[in-house]
Amino acid sequence: MKSLVLIALLVTVSVFSLNILVPAGPTVVSVAALLEEKVSSDVPLKIDFWRTLDQVSAQIAAKSVDIVVLPVSIGTTLYLKNVDLRLAAVTLWSGFYVVTKDIKLSSVEDLNNQEIYTPQGKGQTGDVLIRFLVEKYNLSNASIKYAVQNEIVALMSAGKVKIAVLPEPFVTLALRNASASIAFDLQQIWSQLTGKKPEVPITGVFVRGELLQKTQEILQALDAIKRSIDYAKQNPKEVSQLSAKYLGGTSPEVIEESLRRTLYEYRSAKDQKEDIVFYLNTVKQIEPEAMPTLPDDAFFAF
Repeated sequence: MKSLVLIALLVTVSVFSLNILVPAGPTVVSVAALLEEKVSSDVPLKIDFWRTLDQVSAQIAAKSVDIVVLPVSIGTTLYLKNVDLRLAAVTLWSGFYVVTKDIKLSSVEDLNNQEIYTPQGKGQTGDVLIRFLVEKYNLSNASIKYAVQNEIVALMSAGKVKIAVLPEPFVTLALRNASASIAFDLQQIWSQLTGKKPEVPITGVFVRGELLQKTQEILQALDAIKRSIDYAKQNPKEVSQLSAKYLGGTSPEVIEESLRRTLYEYRSAKDQKEDIVFYLNTVKQIEPEAMPTLPDDAFFAF
């Protein structure tokens, strides 16, 4: 009898457990409380990390992952390429800054005739924000360069990069390791140029479309992610310590400082649809190859 109960329990767990992928990077802050069991979930969750977009696409196609945390623009691009993903929520709204070393910028116009490094590829958040700024201010002689974010901080420390667009916690690393300064808050500039709030839909939670039929289990998982983010906001020092072990080499002190300039907040995709579409339309204008069209209504899951 005990064996039957055990088998039934294992079958139940197998059916209802959900696999979550998060980026192998600073976004771990949003799920650290779940990983470290400070927050529980009503549905069993298995959290793992992704390192390349090919890995995400392959695991979605193989149906070995159910929920993925991705940059909003990247998840949208995958959806437009018929990858079975739907946007459930946006969780990161602020964290990009223009950082300078050994140069003083009095105004945005001073970026003209300068090399500006950004750590992300074309069509991603940092690239979109700086190119949007360059276009709006008509900074036709500004030159945008791309490099890995750790490399940018190292080059800045060596005095070889003077201006960079960086996300947190690399902003904090640049301030500490390269004696850099923050010149501009890109969310504030976004607000000035668009009339929107100083918030940008940076990172989202995507659900495998096929699973939308399991509404209750998906909602339970999303609620657990929301509570994990709430826990991080209420306990930044503790969550910084919890996150550090997943971010080899980044100290809890750096993570905690970076959270002061970062806005994590869980907001459902449907509630924020207008602002998300506005941002995606900007991506479409800036980088039409990455965003040739806008997603349809089915893209917004909850």
